[in-house]
Amino acid sequence: MLWMRRRILVNRMRRSGKLSNVVFAGLIVLGALASIASFVFAFWFGVDELQESSPGVIMAVWLGISLLFAFFWFLGLLTELQRSDSMSFKNLLHLPISLGWVFLYNYFSSFLSISMVLFLPGMIGLSMAMVWNAGASMLLCFLLVLGYLGMVTAVTYQLRGWLAKMMEDKRRGRNIVMGLTFFIVVLAQVPNFLNMATSDERMERSMHEHQLIMKTLETKGAEKEAAQKELDAFQLQKAERAASQQRLINLATVSIPLGWLPYGVRASYEGRIWISLLCAFGMFALAGLSLRRSYRKTLAGVVDGGPVRDIAKQEDSRVKAGPRKPMLVERHLPWIGEQSSAMTLMALRALLRAPETKMMLLGPVIMLGLFGVMVSNNDLEGRLFWAPMMTLSAMAMSLLSLQQALQNQFGLDRDGFRAFLLSPVPRDIILLGKNLALVPLGIGVGLVALILVQVVLPQDITHFLGGIFQLLSAYMLVSLAGNFLSILWPMRLKGVGMKAAGGQGTAFLVHFLSILLVPIALAPLLIPWGAELYLDSLGWLGGAPVYLMLHIALFAAAFAFYRWCLKRQGALLQRRELHILETLTREG
Repeated sequence: MLWMRRRILVNRMRRSGKLSNVVFAGLIVLGALASIASFVFAFWFGVDELQESSPGVIMAVWLGISLLFAFFWFLGLLTELQRSDSMSFKNLLHLPISLGWVFLYNYFSSFLSISMVLFLPGMIGLSMAMVWNAGASMLLCFLLVLGYLGMVTAVTYQLRGWLAKMMEDKRRGRNIVMGLTFFIVVLAQVPNFLNMATSDERMERSMHEHQLIMKTLETKGAEKEAAQKELDAFQLQKAERAASQQRLINLATVSIPLGWLPYGVRASYEGRIWISLLCAFGMFALAGLSLRRSYRKTLAGVVDGGPVRDIAKQEDSRVKAGPRKPMLVERHLPWIGEQSSAMTLMALRALLRAPETKMMLLGPVIMLGLFGVMVSNNDLEGRLFWAPMMTLSAMAMSLLSLQQALQNQFGLDRDGFRAFLLSPVPRDIILLGKNLALVPLGIGVGLVALILVQVVLPQDITHFLGGIFQLLSAYMLVSLAGNFLSILWPMRLKGVGMKAAGGQGTAFLVHFLSILLVPIALAPLLIPWGAELYLDSLGWLGGAPVYLMLHIALFAAAFAFYRWCLKRQGALLQRRELHILETLTREG
């Protein structure tokens, strides 16, 4: 098997050009240099910085390394999902070889990654430094590192096989990739959220401790004794808080398998050899169970043809299920015409099936989280004064996350735009259906933002109701701008995702500038707030709900303006629909 893999690699290099071979050799050299640098730095850091460190510091260092490796290894899993194994089981079934060796070869081939090149030499170097510092008992670090790498790689290899099986359906595969990307981005923002949420508290404790220290230095007599007692009590409370956090970290490292490596290193550093051996045994056991299950699933899928389904039972269940429920596109929306309802439901169904729509929700989740943490850290009085401005800002952020869909509505259709071109539906109805299809996302996310602002900044009920009308007005204005951009500067998208194809510099620049101009376009919605402040300064407010009434008036004006513009945008779409079709279907 190894000879065959070597022969295949040599043949590929011979067929490749000289430039490809030079690039390949350069990558190998860079990888070797990176591995050597990682090893040297880890060994120097362990010998120079950790020689006199406490067991808690040792465990914290190893915990950070293990979590970073797991994160980057899982990040690399995204690029491995659609890559086939080094050796195909189906191509080797006719050969007299053990498929177990083929499985192990494919498993060990998955070790060739940037994460392994960077982290494995560093872990080995740090383990050698631990042996240098603490003696022969730290030789268990090598066993722990080997068990940890085996556990992480085996579990992710099993996960990769399971996901690859699910991704045989292309649409489901795109959803999986989008979902994993969403999860990784949100996971990467968790430390930032925690840091922002606790930064003010840490700063206040630090300032209080500094004040107590200065007070003990500047005062004398009874005041100094009282200040010293207060400082001692504060430092005792600080030590108890640190001890509580350390106990929580210890409990997490014992309970979660990803923490067994740092906990085992600490146990070995403290002389508890049996605890360290138990951690290593647990990681090797998880690795073995994962590989065993993954191998059985592979054999069931390739050799046995997968699980056999009872088709007759499925047919009986379908018969007993009763009459078929109407599909989404067969329903009818109230208060709008039949054609508008059909166009809206069709566009909504297309959005729900598209993985790109799920990715659009990533923006408001991150932005609203950062916005909420930033707002909650300010003083309440200042926040209440600027509450209407913050409400509009939260709405603007939620709408900006949908700009790629609003300002390129036909780009998401790709070749499906021909269906609109051939349909006898008035073009303003098509635009109306496109705008209404995004209402669950645009208005829904905006309402969530409005509710979050109301929770953080409790406002009067008239301001909250006025914010709802403000959101509706903002959505109509942004939809009109998106209609114009979709008609005048359509952009062709690649097969999967929201990334635009090349050769569309002018359209990309216009779309980018439009995002910057969204806050300016929504600025008139601050008129009710300014009017309320002005009347309040003159003493003419008298408890009247001016804010709510003015927003209702702005909503009526925006609705009338939307209907007037929609007719003219429909005529513009009819004149430019052939140009849009050419742009969306152009090759290269």
